[in-house]
Amino acid sequence: MKKIEILKTVLFVLVTFTFLSCNKSKEKKKAIEQLNVLWINADDLGRELACYGNPDVATPYIDKLAGEGVLYTNAFSTAPICSTSRSSIITGMYPTFINNQDHRTLNMTQLPEGIVPITSYFQKAGYFCTNASSEDFTKNGKEDFNFLNDGLFDGTDWSERAKGQPFFAQVQIHNPHRLFVSDNEHPINPDNVSVPECYPDHPIIRADWAAYLESVQECDRQVGKIIEKLEKEGLAENTIVFLFGDHGRPHLRDKQFLYEGGLQVPLIVKYPKHLESGKKNNELVSLIDVAATSLDVAGLEVPDYMHGKLFLGGEKVKRDYIYGFRQRAGDAPEDMRSISDGRYKLIWNRTADRPWMQLSSYKKLQYPAFTLYRVLHKRGELEAPYNHFMAETKPVIEFYDLKNDPSEFSNLAEHEDFQKEKNRLFSILKTNLQAFEQNMIIEDEATIEKAKRGSAKYYINSLKKEKPELSPDASDEDILKDWENRLLK
Repeated sequence: MKKIEILKTVLFVLVTFTFLSCNKSKEKKKAIEQLNVLWINADDLGRELACYGNPDVATPYIDKLAGEGVLYTNAFSTAPICSTSRSSIITGMYPTFINNQDHRTLNMTQLPEGIVPITSYFQKAGYFCTNASSEDFTKNGKEDFNFLNDGLFDGTDWSERAKGQPFFAQVQIHNPHRLFVSDNEHPINPDNVSVPECYPDHPIIRADWAAYLESVQECDRQVGKIIEKLEKEGLAENTIVFLFGDHGRPHLRDKQFLYEGGLQVPLIVKYPKHLESGKKNNELVSLIDVAATSLDVAGLEVPDYMHGKLFLGGEKVKRDYIYGFRQRAGDAPEDMRSISDGRYKLIWNRTADRPWMQLSSYKKLQYPAFTLYRVLHKRGELEAPYNHFMAETKPVIEFYDLKNDPSEFSNLAEHEDFQKEKNRLFSILKTNLQAFEQNMIIEDEATIEKAKRGSAKYYINSLKKEKPELSPDASDEDILKDWENRLLK
């Protein structure tokens, strides 16, 4: 009899424990599901921030966010240009797999069957999805996706949601995209800045770099306003914040190229009560990982097809490689791929017959270094290693030791000591591209010519608006003189 009573007692305890555990698990899941997710996405923002160690720029609001969250030191975009990168970020997929590799694709297609933007998953889970401009929450923020869609968002301001409804929000900051915004309150003296070693120390470069840093400071103020709004509305403790740039910095050898300056981005995550504050994480992260991680922290299932990996939580997956993709950008068609393990970097130039400095109407209009390099090269004044960028063709393979050559100037592709590492990375890249590129549609010559005509028209119209004193046929010397008048006054 006593044995039966003991068994009943044990059974009662087990049932009660299981019931309480299940309820606790359900409550925890419900709490996770109600977590809001906020993406702060800044156009062309590189790692030139005080919290990343740059002493020439003041970024107190971003620094504060980093102090309250985790700063990722090795985060990268999949592409060095906005529309391709943003399409990749919102889907968690490599751009070629979803046929989004060409900047502002002219012949847009639907996403491959079964693949949807992550807003669809949030909306199905009851989330209100928004996309706003940081300067005005009543206006749509930048989207610039390279796939056909009927609209991904429910509104612009998360305050439009129903009472108690969780939200997924993107807030888009235009800065530091060109044209740069001056900071009259805290101007930066070009004479006092440290120009990256991948650029020659020239007055034009210094002035342009200082202007970029001032625009970064304006970006920082926008971040402050967004966080202030979150705090005033009592949402800060229930919202995970992801801050990142859509790709690397807007400079000649960076944006549009697969060098580190074009792919490196800042990534800061504030996850209230779940992450230790003020920490730095050195693991490799791709921006496609932000989509998968955002779904996971909200308690939603991450689709198996996603290329993105989880970089937060108990189920996080270590990333071994960063992949980069570059196809046509405006009137500059290219075919470049890259892979990096964090130490070594390989770039595969599949259009090696084209110069790095082929015409880019966008850069000719807005990047003083584009014209400066051309003029100095004509004069024989552009010294090595900077003059390598003026070559008529590119090597098919570029291979760099990022630890000893962060500027990526010393191509080790033919060096006998690095053949094993080069061949290893090339084999992995080539093998994985078979899967990553299976849905890619190559633009035909007619489409490329159409893109070139569009870029030529953009250049002429923008010149009339921004630089009416210059003729569309102005020489490099005339254009450089105009930059000198603008930047060195």
